[in-house]
Amino acid sequence: MSFIRLIVVVAVSACLTACPSNKGEEKKETVAPAIVPPAPEALPEPLPSSSTIGPMESIKDLDLKIESYKTGSNLTQAEVEANRKLKQDIIRGTFDLYELCKLALDLHWNEITDKDQRYFTDLMTSLLEKKAIFSKEQVKGAEKAYRIVYKQEKFLDAEKKKSLVTTKITIPSKKIDLDLNYKLILGPRGWNIFDVIVDDASLVENYKFQFDAIIKKSGYPELVKRMENKLKEMD
Repeated sequence: MSFIRLIVVVAVSACLTACPSNKGEEKKETVAPAIVPPAPEALPEPLPSSSTIGPMESIKDLDLKIESYKTGSNLTQAEVEANRKLKQDIIRGTFDLYELCKLALDLHWNEITDKDQRYFTDLMTSLLEKKAIFSKEQVKGAEKAYRIVYKQEKFLDAEKKKSLVTTKITIPSKKIDLDLNYKLILGPRGWNIFDVIVDDASLVENYKFQFDAIIKKSGYPELVKRMENKLKEMD
């Protein structure tokens, strides 16, 4: 089972830099959890309890929310709409893609304007709302196809604004055990995920490598163009 497949099974994923180039470049896939909206003023109202729970409880809360996602081939229109709304709420409310984009673009982040930073995050938001796949959509045929063990949470800085939550995923039918860890940052709405690490493979580092390769070869506008084209393809 590939790295990408594992992310799909146990978390949230999307193909973003699989935005093909017109120059015959090798097609690559990447995966991602998800997002905050591009501009602070566009953020949804904070949930009343979001700032009162810790990093570990925030991850548990995410897993509980995903459990309410409906799967099957005979969903009603109301269930389809409820799924869409749930996915949007999770993407916009649980993940901090603004932070992820900042880290993934690395030095290139400070080379673009604030407006471009917001637009880039907006593109990621829109792509993931279209493409994100929950574990329940991918693992079918069993009431509970995998088991989550919540192991530890620890702070990564003296200010206790960043944390690491470690979990282990067991998929009995595949005889797979893997470490699934989350890096979170504390914001106005509570703890939000900005990186997912599967068996030491970091989502942020994956993006950083691919974004940097495209920018160095073809420039930042080309990266944005590919993302825009990918979004149009999914409409």
